[in-house]
Amino acid sequence: MLIAVNAGNSHVLLGGYEEDEQVFVASIATEPKQTGDFYAYSLQQIFGLHGVEAKRIEGAVVSSVVPAMTPVLECALRLLGVNDVIEVSSGVKTRLNIRSEQPRQVGSDRVAGAVAARAKGRLPCVAVSLGTATTFTVLDETGALVGSAITAGVRLSLAALREQAAQLPAVAIDGADGGVLARNTADAMRVGAVYGAAAMVDGMIERFAEALGQTPYVVVTGGAAPLVAPHLRVPHEYDKNLVLDGLHLIWKRNRT
Repeated sequence: MLIAVNAGNSHVLLGGYEEDEQVFVASIATEPKQTGDFYAYSLQQIFGLHGVEAKRIEGAVVSSVVPAMTPVLECALRLLGVNDVIEVSSGVKTRLNIRSEQPRQVGSDRVAGAVAARAKGRLPCVAVSLGTATTFTVLDETGALVGSAITAGVRLSLAALREQAAQLPAVAIDGADGGVLARNTADAMRVGAVYGAAAMVDGMIERFAEALGQTPYVVVTGGAAPLVAPHLRVPHEYDKNLVLDGLHLIWKRNRT
């Protein structure tokens, strides 16, 4: 079994793969100040919950946008007896042509997402990740990564608004199903956050289409995607496991 690990700013996502089949997905909180021992215990509990014995795990592939988490997670995996660990960084085979002035600064989660998006075979493509940050990763008709965009995510934008505007209340983002015509302040904040994010994605895809010279295939992922995706007007596919699947592919390209 392979364990794919994607450490984001808020959560660490885990995926277990046997052959080409994903057998479980789980998540735990990202806590950079914790130790390898703590995460080894957490991982052991998750594996037990899903009926996975550590001795079945042949290796792991780790992506992290939180630098301090990488050695902690690798230590945790090795404490559980997983010694073959790949960190997605420069030198790892991805078969992805990154046309960037600073290829090493492209986040490993975005690289993994781009690898999975390219494997779908529908190019050009834009992978949209709606997480702590909202990111756009643009692949051209050859599958090369030719452009990016990064902005604050839905929840981060809402938190910044609340902190800077004294009279606005704290609200939970649980969708904006009441429609775009909000009738109170809390709903107005939800509408602004959710519909605003959807409108931004629609607008960015339109601009990417102009730059590419053709309409791209759009795949959406990330923790906030279930909130925003239903309000998108552009045709798209929602793939919650895009990054984990990309990590699985990267593992195969480096170990087979």
